[in-house]
Amino acid sequence: MGLEFADSINSKEKPLSHVRVAITAIDLEQSEHRGIAYLSKGLIKSFSDLGAEVYLLTGFYGKRLNPWMKLSMSSESIREIDCADIVDQLCNPLSRKRLLKKKEKSNPDLNFIMQFLNQILPLIKKCYYLFNLLLAVVRFYLNQGRFSGSIITLDKFENSPYYGEERVDYLSKVSGFISIKDIYTFSSLRSKRLLIKAPEIDLRKSKIDLLITSCPLSIDVIKNNKNCLKSIQLIMDFIPLSFSKHPDHPYAFYNRLKDAMKTKNCFISKASRDKVCLLLDKQYSSENENIIYPMPSLNINKLKLASSLNNIKDIKNKFILFNSSVVPRKNLHFLINIFQSSRIASKGFDLCVAGKIHDDNYGERIKRMCKDDPSIKLLDYVDEIEKSWLFLNAHAFVSPSCVEGFGIPVLDAATLGLRVLASDLPSHKEIQNLIQANKNFRLLGLSNIDNWINELIALSNVELSIEDEIQNRILNFDSGVKVLQNRFESKIVELVT
Repeated sequence: MGLEFADSINSKEKPLSHVRVAITAIDLEQSEHRGIAYLSKGLIKSFSDLGAEVYLLTGFYGKRLNPWMKLSMSSESIREIDCADIVDQLCNPLSRKRLLKKKEKSNPDLNFIMQFLNQILPLIKKCYYLFNLLLAVVRFYLNQGRFSGSIITLDKFENSPYYGEERVDYLSKVSGFISIKDIYTFSSLRSKRLLIKAPEIDLRKSKIDLLITSCPLSIDVIKNNKNCLKSIQLIMDFIPLSFSKHPDHPYAFYNRLKDAMKTKNCFISKASRDKVCLLLDKQYSSENENIIYPMPSLNINKLKLASSLNNIKDIKNKFILFNSSVVPRKNLHFLINIFQSSRIASKGFDLCVAGKIHDDNYGERIKRMCKDDPSIKLLDYVDEIEKSWLFLNAHAFVSPSCVEGFGIPVLDAATLGLRVLASDLPSHKEIQNLIQANKNFRLLGLSNIDNWINELIALSNVELSIEDEIQNRILNFDSGVKVLQNRFESKIVELVT
């Protein structure tokens, strides 16, 4: 299929040029973009490159105009305003909360009032949340659980004041939005079995051919006929069922998986598919037709931009890189212990932790472990240019995760040809095979701490010329990502057609 696919891409008629596809934006609406968000961005880019019109299914909507205002305005003005409202919310979902904190810090006179409000705010927020939830449920039943939403086209994003915002750079590949207020609230309520049925999305009015969910959702699609392919649910992992501290409730997540398995579905690794099918007591084929491996999160253009930077975050020493949101299953405490036990800091090495540190017990534990160790740099959330610089300049990349659906940061490092030390999870082994990794890609069991310490010491003894490494890594990525992209797009065409 590879040669035929390549020929079709190069021809004037792209393979999906007559397809209008909607992709769920629930992960892109979150304050922190993690693995699922990068999968969504990869889907958006590939579908667009393959000729499809791409729309985002979003729960965001135009907030500044009420129905009475719209009566006296032109349709084009309404579209422009509603579109700006949605893009603004995608840029910064927590803008109001951050603005409130900023005002509190900048105005000492408000401190007393804010302290008082902080006592009653949790109760007010809970009442407000329940009231909105009740309104949403009433709206659900008034609509009999069926929603078509409104198409809001996104014209010439490059001329938008939001163009250049890194967080929404994927919008240059998007044709518009399908805005359905509370759609993800409805899905969540159904997954908890608090609604009698899943919300049904009627895509016929908007002439959308296909809905792709970037994660399992309790959503149904109204089709023209039973044989018509109208939705594909992508399933990332099983982690909320295996890890007690995951924020998703296991009952709701189990139901989401169950609902997703009723329609055409696709997994991001064999390991994830096998485990989900085991947990749901489902049969699966040993073939690979329902596996789509995600793309790296790194970008060749940002890597080239980052290569011109001499320094970020005042990092001056050689460093080992850890890149992930700081949550317990990523096993950062394990890495900190082996880094400190290896004593490679005495050789001039730092450990750089690039990832959001949450305001929870685990985040506090990590901060305490690093408090008196200047060789451990907690960088918190980094932007894409900073992340690219870290991957280009790192001496090695380490990922001791105890459970993963896939492991995009490991794929990033491996595609660059960066030295990788990772836990021997089934999904990490799939990445090893996917990129045909060499001896620079090492997998270790988590049960033997001494092996990790010895490997880290061995890595620190490797002499590198960072200037040469940067150029080699860019070349490695440029050639490697093309192979991955071709495989990814081939799988998309296969799934759709």
